[in-house]
Amino acid sequence: MLKKNNAHFEELRKIGYDYEERKEALEARKQEIVDTYGWDSEEMKAWYKEKAELTFPLSGGACKAYRAYNYSLQKGNEEFEMEDFLWDREVEDFVSTLKAAGIETFIYTNQSTAVMENLHGFEEAGCRMDGLAKITRMERRYGENREEQILGIHFTVC
Repeated sequence: MLKKNNAHFEELRKIGYDYEERKEALEARKQEIVDTYGWDSEEMKAWYKEKAELTFPLSGGACKAYRAYNYSLQKGNEEFEMEDFLWDREVEDFVSTLKAAGIETFIYTNQSTAVMENLHGFEEAGCRMDGLAKITRMERRYGENREEQILGIHFTVC
């Protein structure tokens, strides 16, 4: 059963919001620096340096795990669902994030043509493929809600 409150995902959300606040504050300071010191000032050069050093603190795999967690809750899933494709550089971090969050199993429902890369990547990152799975949920199609079966593959995070 997927828990609605997960401390690790809540911490990732907080890290993301803190970054956005720092970014907004930095952008707000820009006009003040221009008005006070000018475009060619040392203060403006320092601002550009600070902006260049301000990087998003979460990796792609962690972000996709966070989005998948929220998507799973939003859809009312009983189990964690990953319906997005992961780039090869994101798989290990995605699995590490699941481990840190205490997620023991997930269903992979991505339908892209590169699904095979993720299946092998999950195994290399320490997951075990348990077999085929289906998720039943309400989907909005053609202006009405319909119960649909979503096909996937069940994994255990080892």
